[in-house]
Amino acid sequence: MRVISVVNTKGGVGKTTLASALAVRAARESKRVAMLDLDPQGSLADWWKRRGGTSNPCIFRGADTATDAIEALKLDGWDWLFIDTPPAFVATIRDAIENADLALIPFKASALDLIASEDAVVMAREADVAHLCVINDAEPRWKTTHSARDYLLAASVPIADSVISHRQAYLAAMTSGKTGPEIEKAQKGQKVSSSEAEVSALWSEVKAVVRKGKRGRQ
Repeated sequence: MRVISVVNTKGGVGKTTLASALAVRAARESKRVAMLDLDPQGSLADWWKRRGGTSNPCIFRGADTATDAIEALKLDGWDWLFIDTPPAFVATIRDAIENADLALIPFKASALDLIASEDAVVMAREADVAHLCVINDAEPRWKTTHSARDYLLAASVPIADSVISHRQAYLAAMTSGKTGPEIEKAQKGQKVSSSEAEVSALWSEVKAVVRKGKRGRQ
């Protein structure tokens, strides 16, 4: 089983929206995709209920930590686990990182978000866990987007080539039980929407990092 922990000590960076979109994308390729909501607010679990309580991806219940969930899910033969973490709960975030194949660190292209993201990067480095920052809710053309990328590259921090854009569809995703790509596809009738293309591109990057990771689980 492969474990992706979506982490940041700062709130409002789009962790839940990104975790749900990637889990749905993974479910197109794997029959057993689980999600774990460690945030006391329960936004990911609520989204899953609005979606209709699907079996793939499915919310895993009965565990308060990543450690406990992973142990149970591995025994049950799941392929992927996406963990949505709360902001500020450092012990919970650290446990999710330490048990991950990849710590995915979304942030918005602002100085405040960059500073806040450093904590998650440090935790991943200390745990020797593969990690990848991704600029979320931004525009590739924005000057702040380029500045954020340059800042991280200068600090030798891995950053995804893919940028998750600022789109109305993503903003509506959590309250609809859908993902941004699903909403945009329905609205515009496109075979492959722009949001679907960028989520798929990020998913390809995630899989590539996991394949190269030192701690991949069988």
